[in-house]
Amino acid sequence: MTLNADPITVDASPANPMVAVPPKVTEILFSLLKNQSEAIEGWFISQYENTKPFLYGSVDIRHSGWKMTPVDTNLFPAGFNLLSEPQREAAIREIKTYLTNTVPAARSVLIIGEDHTRNRYYLDNLHALSVLFESAGYAVTIGMLGLLENQSLETASFGLMDVAALQRVGDVVQAGEGRQPDVIIVNNDFSSGAPEELCGLTQAVLPPPGMGWYRRRKSRHFSSYAEVSGKFAAQFKIDPWLLSARFERCGAVDFKTRDGLEDVAQRVDRVLAAIQQKYDEYAIDETPYVFIKADSGTYGMGIMTVRSGAELLEINKKSRHKMNAIKEGVKNTEVMIQEGVPTIDHVNGNPAEPLVYLIGGNPVGCTYRVNEARDVYGNLNAAGMTFRHGNAHEESGRPSLCPVQGLVGRLALLAATRECYEINWDI
Repeated sequence: MTLNADPITVDASPANPMVAVPPKVTEILFSLLKNQSEAIEGWFISQYENTKPFLYGSVDIRHSGWKMTPVDTNLFPAGFNLLSEPQREAAIREIKTYLTNTVPAARSVLIIGEDHTRNRYYLDNLHALSVLFESAGYAVTIGMLGLLENQSLETASFGLMDVAALQRVGDVVQAGEGRQPDVIIVNNDFSSGAPEELCGLTQAVLPPPGMGWYRRRKSRHFSSYAEVSGKFAAQFKIDPWLLSARFERCGAVDFKTRDGLEDVAQRVDRVLAAIQQKYDEYAIDETPYVFIKADSGTYGMGIMTVRSGAELLEINKKSRHKMNAIKEGVKNTEVMIQEGVPTIDHVNGNPAEPLVYLIGGNPVGCTYRVNEARDVYGNLNAAGMTFRHGNAHEESGRPSLCPVQGLVGRLALLAATRECYEINWDI
């Protein structure tokens, strides 16, 4: 599917030596989309025969020139306020199609946001989501669990926004003064656990709260992604490494006491050796590196970069403290090692990485996370990051990368669907 978007044109300057390094993954994927679009659509349809895509998701992607791969996949995404007008129109169409096929009798929705948040930019996201669902023809209420009374919260861009207190009555959730929505849309990743208020409801809950980060594992997701992208690559005769990042799951680790760090360091060196082997195969003149990530959670927390196992063993107390806990203070006891992918994408000379937004498994928009405080190797989901709307442009004359990013995003969301359904979780 081609994105209905007017996305940012990325500055991949010839001054960056990575531009000239073969293979050029964008050329390979553009060629696939041009010459085998019907076959690609048929492949995705066949993959969803026994499962249904989730309502929505977002995928963080890294593009190095020689590969384009997801590095994080969120099933409760924020950032819908970043979509351009054409992208919003695509999102509205996909919302209408998805809900019509999933809960055809639904006329009203409740969007449940992050608990007690006062992050005005996140509230912009909730407001944008509400507008999308309203434009798709649904009556919309925004609510948060734990509120004792209705409130009006200040957004960054849209003024005050009404947020309803919620209460469970029997096997339904009501909002405000007894309103009973037909569908509950969850926009809270529940890092510390799924709330009892949302379990066993007769109302449709999308996506299921059981898919929160308290339960998901990144290593499980990327194992599923390796299988999905491997099948796609075999079908269309490309090297799967061009679409995926090497990774390895580690055992228990305690960053405070250093227990388990030596095992992680050994695995770091093993992954680096595997990456170096592929670099040698493709004559890539770069030094491999890896990210060490908390195996659950989001918001860019619990992430560090190393270029050797020895470097990990030498980290100081401050760095270990940052790795010790993730969102909502949850202790980080499991990590995975993931191949570092230097970004070739720049916006106004600053390193950037694409984010793809999908609804019903179909891409509706892309935007860029930019971080002038980081280099091309670092984690851009960190202090100093900004976002560029999908309709912002660089005057470089280069074609949009949104279609190929959308293809990689589709593979990641398909993998998330497989990850969650095939484990037979109660979702």
